[in-house]
Amino acid sequence: MEKEIVALLLKHNLTLASYESITGGLFANTITNVPNASKVFPGGLITYSNHVKTKNGKVSKKIIQKYGVVSSQVATAMAEKCQNQFKTDIAVSFTGNAGPTALDNLPIGLVFIGIKYHSTLLVEKLLLNSHLDRITIKKLAVEKALSILLEIIK
Repeated sequence: MEKEIVALLLKHNLTLASYESITGGLFANTITNVPNASKVFPGGLITYSNHVKTKNGKVSKKIIQKYGVVSSQVATAMAEKCQNQFKTDIAVSFTGNAGPTALDNLPIGLVFIGIKYHSTLLVEKLLLNSHLDRITIKKLAVEKALSILLEIIK
């Protein structure tokens, strides 16, 4: 899927960047494993901690405090700030809880994926099986984002 995405980005002269929390850079790694990805993917930021989300990612502390770090609002803010920082056509963000315990009374396996394509924004909520291990949750989140991106840029 990632090879097709990079090919489509090249074909349509589009660029892509990412802000990743729960996925810890797995999305960027997946994209950059494809030859010529550097022509369409200038970079990403791993915003794993709230401090990095607010300081480097420029996500408002108020949004995190009001809605919680695992929320559609934070995924939205991350995608918007990512697009602004990297000046790309498309930005993808990931926030969620991969376990091993519930976070802010939210279940393990809850993931929000934000995608900003030009001025259009969408947020996908995933509620994955809480018995899955962290790596599987991360992989499934990245696969879902890739699937959405493929539909958007086709």
